Amino acid sequence: MEGKVALILLAAGQGLRAGARKQWMRVGDRPLLALSLETFEKHPSIHHIYLGVDEDHREEGARCLAKWAPTKGRQVFMGGRRRQDTVYLGLGVLDTQVEMVGIHDAARPLVSPFLISRVLEKAREKGAAVPVVPLRDTVKEVDKDRVVATLNRQGLRAVQTPQFFRREVIERAYREATRMGWEATDDASLVERAGEEVYTVEGEEENFKVTYPQDLRRLEGLLGRETTAGIGYDVHPLVPSRKLILGGVEIPHPAGLLGHSDADVLCHAVVDALLGAAGLGDIGQLFPDSDPRHKDRSSLEFLEETARLLDEKGFQIIHIDATLVLEKPRINPYREAMKERMARALAIPPRSINIKATTTEGLGFTGRREGVAAYAVATIKGKR
Repeated sequence: MEGKVALILLAAGQGLRAGARKQWMRVGDRPLLALSLETFEKHPSIHHIYLGVDEDHREEGARCLAKWAPTKGRQVFMGGRRRQDTVYLGLGVLDTQVEMVGIHDAARPLVSPFLISRVLEKAREKGAAVPVVPLRDTVKEVDKDRVVATLNRQGLRAVQTPQFFRREVIERAYREATRMGWEATDDASLVERAGEEVYTVEGEEENFKVTYPQDLRRLEGLLGRETTAGIGYDVHPLVPSRKLILGGVEIPHPAGLLGHSDADVLCHAVVDALLGAAGLGDIGQLFPDSDPRHKDRSSLEFLEETARLLDEKGFQIIHIDATLVLEKPRINPYREAMKERMARALAIPPRSINIKATTTEGLGFTGRREGVAAYAVATIKGKR
């Protein structure tokens, strides 16, 4: 049986660059640090949460731990002058059963459960792991106002939290740091100096640190948007007198799909999924087959109009996952062309669309080659 996993949440900093102790600033009806507490409370692999606070927030910290981490909140402890002092004090109050230790800055309120799992899994395997993101901008070394050198950013990464370690690894690093007088701005730096290897996993752009006032505005904007998903389904019969058009691509085949428009089941399923995710009805309401304007119309135009409607309503398309159900023809030779045409119509990158195909092993109307069906799941972000 694996030992316990503890999370030390750091909320003792002064937050000078944000103009206040940012971890205690209100975000809606709660302090900033409550967002992280709630995420770690709900994560199935986290057993204990220890909250490090400053003396002025001892009572408020206890209330937050009780409210936002009611089953895993273990203890509020007083932090130190520096970040690493707070971590060292946190290590000293861990239960004896703890084998893995995570350390997270309360000023990173949008940490996701998936990132927590990835970092923890790597740390279990290697002993020490941190999330990193690539640098977007060219990096200069500067002395006052003079550029000294331009650094090669290819091998450079920005480091995030949570950082996870085997308990003996992080405790040994902090004992050595105390003995040698080392200072560092993150825990992995001390582990590295102590001679241990640190491994990385891909971080997340939304896991940013609230440092300046404009970061709070960015956070509020992100929290004002929620992710929703919708499911779409469509089916059309195959007849010999029609062209077979799937994903906006004409595919050579003895039969095509019968319908009022071009009967592109793949595009139709995606339209329904998008409308469902946005709560905007269905394809029959938006493009009724009783309307002569849609006679033989390209379903790529349906995608375009749907994308414009979602944009007008404040929604952003994140991802499309679709499955075609048919015996013949093979879809693989046309898959990339479908993605490109559909992506162009939706104004999203082709990588945001995934298209699969399967058969029913000869069962049902698709197995008898009487028709083609399509399923789609759309993920979008929009205003709450």
